[in-house]
Amino acid sequence: MEIRPGLHFLKVEKKGVVDSSSLVVIRDGEGLICLEVGGGGDENIRQTLGLFEQEGLSVSDIHTAIISHTHADHMGAIAYFRERLPGLTVVDHEVDAPYLRDNTLLNRAFDADLVAEHFPGERFDILEFYAAFCPISETSPDRIVREGDVLGCGDYAFEVIHTPGHHPGHISLYEGNEKILFVGDMVGMEVPFYTPSSGGALGYLASMEKYLALEVDLMIPSHGDLIENAREAIEGAVGKVRRREERLLHALEGPPKTFNELLPNLFRSPAQYMFPGAAVLASHLEKLKKDGVLGEEEGRYRLAGS
Repeated sequence: MEIRPGLHFLKVEKKGVVDSSSLVVIRDGEGLICLEVGGGGDENIRQTLGLFEQEGLSVSDIHTAIISHTHADHMGAIAYFRERLPGLTVVDHEVDAPYLRDNTLLNRAFDADLVAEHFPGERFDILEFYAAFCPISETSPDRIVREGDVLGCGDYAFEVIHTPGHHPGHISLYEGNEKILFVGDMVGMEVPFYTPSSGGALGYLASMEKYLALEVDLMIPSHGDLIENAREAIEGAVGKVRRREERLLHALEGPPKTFNELLPNLFRSPAQYMFPGAAVLASHLEKLKKDGVLGEEEGRYRLAGS
């Protein structure tokens, strides 16, 4: 779908647990600039190539790939494109670059150790998790960007906005003239998970404040449909985070509770307790401690002063 002259949205329809991300492709005088490259693995790559073909675009014209963050569904295919496009320029945020170079660091960003800590005998490895859905790959970025940098993309100029919470180096891109905001995983089909090492609930809410300060006519998510009522979508995402916190505070009104006793207040399905439940709960507990309303003693949590 060409949403503006030379600016295409290649939407991926939801099929499974982890779906390859949608892509934004922009034409300039040299060829194509690609925001995200999608998930790795034969099926995901075939899907991405098919989207280019349907849109009448040639993958061989891609000269630049901009990575929003190092999660496999967004950039897992980077090695595939590197191999076939020798002159490809890969653009990444300075905070995200180490994860792009060394995917094993993602276990720190996902706080994988929380699983072993709270579920004895269990382990969680994000690379093994991804392998079943969107295999990941590594590369070294050719250009590093920071908050406030501007990326010229044909007739458009996108300002880089650092938006942690879901991932330490997640970036969003804002085109002020067209009032277009690319939000990656921060807003879309559902509120993303957030982890303490990626900024947690505090970082996610701070990123939403950055969005609210912008004038946005069209929001482009990595998963789901284009969003025309940006403020409603942002406030809806913030509301979900706030409601999680409210449920947690309500649970803490009673006797002190362990970490695992608090998990069902945020996630109904036990299948989600280890991931993403442990990281999301830890993010909220960290926020409540910083807010001065949470006490902890011998592995049990209570409201401060109770």
